[in-house]
Amino acid sequence: MTLIVVFSGLVVHRLVVRARWLNLVGNMADFARDVENLMEPTLKQAGAFEPATYQQLPGLCSTSVNCLSDIALLNQSQLLESEAALSKADMLSRLTEEPYCIRFWTNSRQVVGYLSVPIDNSVCQEPNFWKTQRDSQGRYYHDSFFPLQTRYGVQWGSMQMAGSLSSLDRYLMRIEIALVVITLLAIGLIGFASWWLAGLAMRPVQHSYQQMEQFTADAAHELRTPLAALQAIVQTALRSDQLTLEDSKEALQILSRQSYRLTKLVQDLLMLTQMEQQGYLTAFELCSLNEMITDLVDEFEALAIAAEITLVTEIDSSTIHVLANAEQLYRAVANLLSNAIHYTPAKGQITIQLTTEQSQAVIRVKDTGIGIPAAAQPYIFDRFYRADQERSRHKGGTGLGLAITRSIVQAHKGTIRVESKLNQGSVFTISLPFSDIKSGIKSDMKPDIK
Repeated sequence: MTLIVVFSGLVVHRLVVRARWLNLVGNMADFARDVENLMEPTLKQAGAFEPATYQQLPGLCSTSVNCLSDIALLNQSQLLESEAALSKADMLSRLTEEPYCIRFWTNSRQVVGYLSVPIDNSVCQEPNFWKTQRDSQGRYYHDSFFPLQTRYGVQWGSMQMAGSLSSLDRYLMRIEIALVVITLLAIGLIGFASWWLAGLAMRPVQHSYQQMEQFTADAAHELRTPLAALQAIVQTALRSDQLTLEDSKEALQILSRQSYRLTKLVQDLLMLTQMEQQGYLTAFELCSLNEMITDLVDEFEALAIAAEITLVTEIDSSTIHVLANAEQLYRAVANLLSNAIHYTPAKGQITIQLTTEQSQAVIRVKDTGIGIPAAAQPYIFDRFYRADQERSRHKGGTGLGLAITRSIVQAHKGTIRVESKLNQGSVFTISLPFSDIKSGIKSDMKPDIK
């Protein structure tokens, strides 16, 4: 991209130089025609100036006279005293903004005169000017030849005109500085944009890599605790010489609990992996959310009573259907209910709402529990994340419940969000797209895992 910008800058520079050069040559040709129009009506004989020619071109100097001599300067000053001569000289200077040096050649290639524009342009009289096309200040000139004719149409000779390149040099200097600045800015902008786009493109990869690292570390940490407990129990039993039946049963019960925890953890990890491969939730069918919520309440009512928690349902009177994997959607809501019971103290209340909002089925699980800190809410659906580490471990969770719930909801093209305040409770909201009851047929649509 940088090479393209540099190449484009060079192309623009060459085009600008070419355009400016053509403009300079065109201006010189126009001025040459103006001089011809002033001279040719006064020319009668080839290679010779007439008195009228000197009147038309004040400052015209013949080679037979030393233009730098005092006599020539005196004659010139006397000539300029007349109003007509002053008017002619002023008109000639107004024809161009650039200084010109002109010399006149006969048909036999002899120089017969000089003309300086403006009239006080002393460059034209410098000894080496016509050889080097350069004045004493180092400024270059460009010359061209233009034919001259007498008033009768006979070839008079030619006019060699040298125009200053100073304006072209100044213009090109400004253009080159502007192009350099623009090119540097473009290169800087391209570099910044490339860096930003590369970072933007790498962000998902970096995020995935960080997630993988975090997942590996968290999984190792979660597996280490039950494995260490299993190993400690087995080693204790092996070292004991007098292991009673009661001690054996207690050890086996601990082994059973830790084994169950490991099994559940592995199952949850396997499920998350399968869902990420977008090949797990494929059997979708029309599902009544009303019936599903009723079944969930029946299942968790005993747990709520045991925990001295009131379980309240607010279900829309109309039947609400969604296209879903009923078993996994049931599990997603069950995870929310289980968490609500675990983190709501006795005498608390859990409310399950089922309603419709803006062409979506909405399931809300409200509780009056301990709440979630605001700093923890953005990460509450991450794997193995626990807002309260000790309390979560005491409750026996794997730290994957909400991560699984989010994956299931996203697989159903839905969304899940949480609103919570410490010591006031939490509200988990699941929004799912409607399914028309008339088109309620089984579907093998691909799940949408993000």
